[in-house]
Amino acid sequence: MQLRMDDLRAWFDPFTLERGRALQRTHGVLDFSLGSDGQTAIGEVRGQVEERYRAFARIERDHDGQATLHDGCSCYLGGRCKHVVALLLQLLASGTDSRAPAAGGAPSRSAAVEGWLRKLGVATLPVLGVDTEAGFAEHVLYLLDHDEQAVTVRSVVARRLKKGGYGRPRAYDPRTVLQYGQAAFLAAQDRVLLRELALAGDVDAEPASGPVRVLAGESGSALLERLLATGRCHWRNEAGAALALGEVRPAEPRWSVDDHGQSRLVLVATPPAAAVLALAPPWYVDAAACGPLDTGLEPRLAEALAASPLLAPEELGPVWDWLARHLPGQRLPSPPALDVERVDDYRPQPRLTLYTCEVAAAPAAVGRGLRAPLQVDGLRLEFVYGDNVLGRDDPATVISQREAGKVRRLVRAGAFEHDCLARLERADFVPVRDLPGGERLPRECRRDFGQRQSDAWVDFVMDEVPQLRAEGWDVRIEPGFRFHLVEAGEWYAELDEGGQDWFGLALGVEVDGQPVNLLPCLVELIAALPGGSARGWLEGLGATRKVMVPLPGGRLLPVPAERIRGVLAVLIELYDSEGLNLRGEFVLPRSQVSRLDELEAALGGPRRLVWRGGERLRALAARLRSGPQPVALPEGFHAQLRPYQQEGLAWLQFLREAGVGGVLADDMGLGKTVQALAHLQAEKRAGRLDLPCLIVSPTSLLANWRDEAARFAPELRVLGLRGPERAADFARIGAHDLVLTTYALLPRDREVLAAQRWHLLILDEAQAIKNPLAQAGIVVRGLDARHRLCLTGTPMENHLGELWSLFDFLMPGFLGDARQFQRLFRKPIENHGDAERCERLRRRVAPFMLRRTKDQVALDLPPKTEVDLAVELAGPQRDLYESIRLALQARVRAEIAAKGLARSHIVILDALLKLRQVCCDPRLVKLETARQAKVSAKLDMLMEMLPELVEEGRRILVFSQFTTMLGLIEKALDKVPLRYVKLTGSTEDREAPVRSFQAGEAPIFLISLKAGGTGLNLTAADTVIHYDPWWNPAVEDQATDRAHRIGQDKPVFVYRLFTEGTVEEKIRALQARKRLLVDGVLREGHGAGVPWTDAELEDLFAPLA
Repeated sequence: MQLRMDDLRAWFDPFTLERGRALQRTHGVLDFSLGSDGQTAIGEVRGQVEERYRAFARIERDHDGQATLHDGCSCYLGGRCKHVVALLLQLLASGTDSRAPAAGGAPSRSAAVEGWLRKLGVATLPVLGVDTEAGFAEHVLYLLDHDEQAVTVRSVVARRLKKGGYGRPRAYDPRTVLQYGQAAFLAAQDRVLLRELALAGDVDAEPASGPVRVLAGESGSALLERLLATGRCHWRNEAGAALALGEVRPAEPRWSVDDHGQSRLVLVATPPAAAVLALAPPWYVDAAACGPLDTGLEPRLAEALAASPLLAPEELGPVWDWLARHLPGQRLPSPPALDVERVDDYRPQPRLTLYTCEVAAAPAAVGRGLRAPLQVDGLRLEFVYGDNVLGRDDPATVISQREAGKVRRLVRAGAFEHDCLARLERADFVPVRDLPGGERLPRECRRDFGQRQSDAWVDFVMDEVPQLRAEGWDVRIEPGFRFHLVEAGEWYAELDEGGQDWFGLALGVEVDGQPVNLLPCLVELIAALPGGSARGWLEGLGATRKVMVPLPGGRLLPVPAERIRGVLAVLIELYDSEGLNLRGEFVLPRSQVSRLDELEAALGGPRRLVWRGGERLRALAARLRSGPQPVALPEGFHAQLRPYQQEGLAWLQFLREAGVGGVLADDMGLGKTVQALAHLQAEKRAGRLDLPCLIVSPTSLLANWRDEAARFAPELRVLGLRGPERAADFARIGAHDLVLTTYALLPRDREVLAAQRWHLLILDEAQAIKNPLAQAGIVVRGLDARHRLCLTGTPMENHLGELWSLFDFLMPGFLGDARQFQRLFRKPIENHGDAERCERLRRRVAPFMLRRTKDQVALDLPPKTEVDLAVELAGPQRDLYESIRLALQARVRAEIAAKGLARSHIVILDALLKLRQVCCDPRLVKLETARQAKVSAKLDMLMEMLPELVEEGRRILVFSQFTTMLGLIEKALDKVPLRYVKLTGSTEDREAPVRSFQAGEAPIFLISLKAGGTGLNLTAADTVIHYDPWWNPAVEDQATDRAHRIGQDKPVFVYRLFTEGTVEEKIRALQARKRLLVDGVLREGHGAGVPWTDAELEDLFAPLA
C-alpha cells in the first residue's frame, strides 16, 4: 500500500488530523493488520472510556497518481474520522508496503468489481457497542418493494408516535453515512446497513420520494434478512406492520398467460404469497411475513426464473427451445399451446383525456411573493387497441390480445396515429411542457399537449370535441377540468311580485333539461374580477368572444359575449347596489322594472327569453315602454292647455298610475306650474286626492302658486305656510288639498310635515336639493308621500351628481347610491367623455323625465336674438388685470403643487373671482392698487347702451351676480338720470319691484342673478343684458327666460358682455362645454361632456394678448 502524508492532509481537515495524531501517539491503535488483498488496512482503535471501534482503509491510485481513499469505521461518524487517521498513521509508522504495481500499471476493474470489493470491506466490520438510537424518537425505516425490474429498498426517517405507528416519513439517503457528520439518532446496526445499501446498486432515476437501492443475488438475500432483523422493515410503506422473518415455503415454477397472450415463468408458493422477490434464493412476501422459498433449484437459477420477463407468443417457442437445451436436467413445465392470429389492418380508437393539474409556483415567483399555485390544462393522446391503451410514445409495434384461447396480434397503425397527432397540431396544440408551469407537471404528463390561450381551449371543446366524438374518438373530461363546457337550452327570467314596493328577479337557463339559476353564477363571475375592474373587463370583450359562466359542479356555460354583454352590464350595476337574497334573486325597487326590457333586449328579444310569473310587472314595464295614453282635461280646470301641456298632463297621470316618480323638466316659461295644477285637479275629480298635496318652492314663487291655483283650479283648497303665524295653520293641514311651503321653512317645520302623510309631494325649482347633504334635501327625503314629482327647467346645472340627487329623492336606489353612481356614470362621463355610458344614463332616466324646450314646442314665441359684445380692457384697468393675474397664477400653481388640483379648488375659485371682478369694475376688488384704476370699460359700454335702448322704448333686464356691481350701476343711472327698480337677496318686498316694472313705471330692472334668476314672470321686458358671464350657462338661460316665455309678444334681444382675452372669454368657452354635458344626458344624440383639465385651468390664467 502506497501512502504519503500529503494524502492525509488532502483527505482530512486539520482538526480531525490532529486528533488522529494524538490518538496514534497515545497507542490508541490496539490492533492492526493488512487484509489478504494486500490493499486494505484493518484495525481496532480505542474510543472514549472502554469503547472500541473497528476501522478499515484502502488506498488506490489512478494513472495520474491521484490517490482515492475508501474507508469505514464503526463509530457514529461511519468513517473519515480520527480513528481512520490513527489507523493510517499506524500504517505509515510500521513502514508496511504491499509492493502494489506502480501507478499506471494497475489493471482497471469494472464498476461491478469495485462495488463487490466495497461490500467485502464492509462485511468484515462487526457490529460493536450499544445501539446509539436509545433516547431518540426518530428511527430509520426500510421500505421494501419490487417490480419487473428489481427488488428495491427505500430508507426513510420517521418519528414514533405515542399512540403507535409512525408519523409522516422523510427520505433518508443511505449515502449520507459515507459523508462527514451523520445523524446522531442512527443506531450502530443502521449505520452498517445503510453503508451496505449505499454501496449497493441504484435505480436509473430516483423518484420524488427519495433514493431507491437495489437488492440482488445472494448478498441481497442476506441483506434482506438483516433488514428484517431490525424490526423496522415494512412492505411498500410505513403504514402496515413491520415484516417478520417467516418460515421457508415450498414453491415451483409454472407458466402464466395474461389477457394479452403474453407468457412468463412464475414461482408459485404454497401457501400462495402476495409477491415473490427475485433474490438468490427467491423470497416471498405475505401479510406481515417475509421468508425464503425452497424451489429445489440452484439459488441463482431460481432468482433468474423469478425475474422472467413477459414473452410475446412468437417468442415463447424459441425461448422454450433454449431452456430445453441449456437446462436439460431441470424440472420445468411445458409452455401452454396458443393459437395466434396476426392482424395487420387494425384501426385503434383515439382517446383524448382533458385535465387540469395544479402545480406549485416557480421558485422565482415564490421569491417575488407569488405563492399561488398554477393551473395547467393538458390533453393526453392515447390509442386503444382492444383492451390495451398505448401512449403515443409507447415503443410497442405489435399488441397481443387474448380471446377464448386465441391470441390476436394487432400490428400498430403508425400512419393513422400520425394523422391523429397532426390533427391536434392543426388545432394549435403545443407540448404542455413548453407552457408556464409545464416543467413542474408530474412526469407522466410532460409528453401531453396544451394551449397557449384559454379561448383556444374553449373553441376546441365547443367546436372540435363534438366533431371528434362523432368520428368515434373517445374524449374524456376529468373532474376539475377548467373547460368542461355544457350547452345552453332555453333562457328564462322569473319574477316574484312578493312586495308592494319591490320585486324579485331570477335569470336562468336550461342545462341538460334542468333549470339552472344563473344569477349566483354571474355574480360569482363578477365578484371574481379584481376590485373596480368589472366594467373595464366587460368593455374589453370582443364581439366574437365567449364568456365562460361557471355553473355548479365545475361546469362552464359558454355564452357569446354579444348576447350577454347587456345582461352583464345591468347585473354589474345591480350587483354593486343590491346583491342576491337567499333564493339567488335580485330584490329590486319597483322603479327598476324598466330594466326588464334591457335584459330581454340583451338576450335577443322576447323570442329568446321565456318569462315566468310577474305578469303585472311586465305589463307595467310595457306601459313604461309604450308611454302615456291621452287623457281628457279634468272638469273644473279653468284653462285651455297647449298640446304639449296636454301631453305633460297625460305623462303625470301615467307616472301616478305606474307608481313611480318623475321630473317635469320643461324649459322655463313653458308652464310647468299649470301642468302640475291640471294633474292635481284630475286627482281631485277622480277622488284620489284623499290626502293633501305638499308643494315646496322658493319663497319668491309661493305667491305665484297661490294665485295660479286660484285662477286655474279654484276647487282646490289651498293653504300657504308662511311667516311666524303659520304655526296656527298646522292643525288645518289635513283639511286642505294643496299645502304650500318653502325650502327655507322645511328644517323648521320638519316634525309637523313628517307627521302628515301626503298624496303627492312636489318640489318646484327642484334643483334646490341638488346638494343631497343640504338640510332641505334631507327633510324632503324623509317625508311620507304616495307619489313624488320634481319640477325644474335645469335638472342639472354643474355636474351629474345633481341629477342623481333628484332621482334619489324620487325613487331611492334607482341610480344606486352616490358612490356607485360616481363610479358607474359620473366619473366615466365627466372625466373621460364616455359617450356610451352617457347614452346608457340617458336611456335609464328617459321614461321618468319629460323635457321640452321652447324651440321644440313654443313655436308661437317671438324670436330671440342673442348678441355677444366684446369689451377691450385698456389703460389702468388692463395693467391691474395683468398684475393681479401674475400674482394669482403663481399662488395657484404653488397651491396645486402642494395639494394637487382636487384639493386646491378654494384657492382657484378665489383667484378667478378676483380676475372676474377686475373685468367688471376695478372698484369690486378690495386691494389698494385697484382703487387707483377708476375706469371700467364694461360699465362705460353699458352706460352707452342703456340710454339708447330706453330711448328706443325698450324694457330692459340687467343681470349681474355681484350685488356690489348692481350698486355701481345704480349710481351711474342716478347720474344720467334713468328710472330703474332693483331686486337682490336683501329686497324684502319682492313683488313690489316686479309690479312696478311690469306696469311700465321703470324701463330698467337691475336683478342679482341668484335672487331673480328663477321664479319671476317679466314678460314686459324685451331686452336682457348679462353684465358678467357665469360658469353655468343654465343659470344664464333661466335668467333670460324671465322675459322669453309664454305670454311674451315682442321679440327679445339678449346681450352678453365680456372682456376680450380675459378670464371672461375663457368662461364663455367652458360654458359651451358644460352645455354639451347637460345635453348629452337630457337630449338624445348628444355626446358626453369633457372634464376641466390642467390645461384648461392654465388657459384661464393666460395673459392678455
